Amino acid sequence: MSLLFSATLLISALLIFWLILRKIRRSEVTIADSTFWFLFALSLVLMGVFRQIPFFFAGIFGIESPANFVFAYVIAVLILREFYSTVEISQLRAGVRGLAQKEALKKMVVESEDEMMAKRDDSPSLGANSLEGK
Repeated sequence: MSLLFSATLLISALLIFWLILRKIRRSEVTIADSTFWFLFALSLVLMGVFRQIPFFFAGIFGIESPANFVFAYVIAVLILREFYSTVEISQLRAGVRGLAQKEALKKMVVESEDEMMAKRDDSPSLGANSLEGK
């Protein structure tokens, strides 16, 4: 792994740190959600500073080039993150669908109660007023 590639890892990690901090300050990302990105950037920094790490894992996994290991690592981590994001989005959609259904049922109940009240008001009653006319 060349020195240029290590420098690219460090620069990209610093860029990720900067972007996440900026998004947190603007309240566009919660601190909890940004934890993943901080850890991801930290792993890139570690691989950039300690160049033996990619060599070690490339040797373990039988990858010829440490740079190829770094690319495979980044792709695998981002695919895993996308999977968990998809699961979270699916759960949120199910929650929104459930809330929409509850609200629709509440609206239907209120409308049916309003119709019942309107029918009661329109129908002749056998109260004191109806006896006065006789």
